[in-house]
Amino acid sequence: MSDVFISYKREDEVRVGRLAKALEKAGLSVWWDRGLPGGESWRTNITNALAEARCVVVVWSHGSVGVEGAFVRDEAARAMGRGILVPVMIDAVPPPLGFGELQAIDLTHWRGGQGDPFFQDLVGVIRAKLENAPTPKPKGPTARVARRLVYGASSSAGLAAVAAFAFNTFGVATNVCTIPGVQPGLSDTCGAAGLGGRPNKQERLAWAAIPAGSCQALRDHVARFPEGAYRREAADLLTARRITTEETWTPSMRSLALFQPASVQGSPDEASAHTKALTESQTQADNLCRGFAAATSFRFRVATPQPASWSCEKGGGGTVCGFQGMVACQLDEKASIERESCGPEKAPGR
Repeated sequence: MSDVFISYKREDEVRVGRLAKALEKAGLSVWWDRGLPGGESWRTNITNALAEARCVVVVWSHGSVGVEGAFVRDEAARAMGRGILVPVMIDAVPPPLGFGELQAIDLTHWRGGQGDPFFQDLVGVIRAKLENAPTPKPKGPTARVARRLVYGASSSAGLAAVAAFAFNTFGVATNVCTIPGVQPGLSDTCGAAGLGGRPNKQERLAWAAIPAGSCQALRDHVARFPEGAYRREAADLLTARRITTEETWTPSMRSLALFQPASVQGSPDEASAHTKALTESQTQADNLCRGFAAATSFRFRVATPQPASWSCEKGGGGTVCGFQGMVACQLDEKASIERESCGPEKAPGR
């Protein structure tokens, strides 16, 4: 079993071969598909090697991010699902959709040297994956460019550093603007100057204040900062929004017609006959309200008979009474509320 599986587009074989040799020279065991037989055995070998790999390096290039790079993206997706993916970039191309969260190591200007800081970054990240250790901080040209910016741009090298910073060549401005220990002030300054893809202070604070999961707050943010640093992230969150339906119950009241016939058994007086009729009407009132609730989007709670007119007479060895009126049905009304949710439980920040 090899330490590292390299996923790449066939058109990039020459450049990937140089990378594979350099990784082997750095002491890593590398698997790539050069020299494999064709047909089904070729696919089986790749599938088995990918499943056994402890780390997968995907090579982003014009070919692998294009229409014909589906196999590369599929291999990368499987590796990302296992948490062992390390992306590198040999052409200045954006990563495919779904892989933007993983920062690709920039090898666009690597010439094969073992001491190149970007190659050293790659070796460090691979070893961290193999050892289940924290990812080391990238070396790259960050410190060198930062020193040139601090100590002046009088030399041609200094001027080149300033130009690289201004145009964010190779991600230089982004690296410098995110140097730890001087945040968020440095990032805010870069954002105010439109450098490094950083937000200015106003946008940073507005982004941090977005309520968790609020799609409308994201829309408002994009409207307020249409060219802001978070516009793509906000667009991705809005595209992935989730719609959930919640069932709620609210108190409600309905009145239904109620007729209670006179009781068969008489009562000593009219007041007692009223009480008896009300007691006997309770079952009918409950049934009326329950029947109404069952046929509609309501839930039964309490039924209260409400006589409007009484009819009393002598009978049943006393006084018997009936009434016409209403039954007040206390119910819970069902409602379905759709809620939209965008993003994680907490608003992302930088």
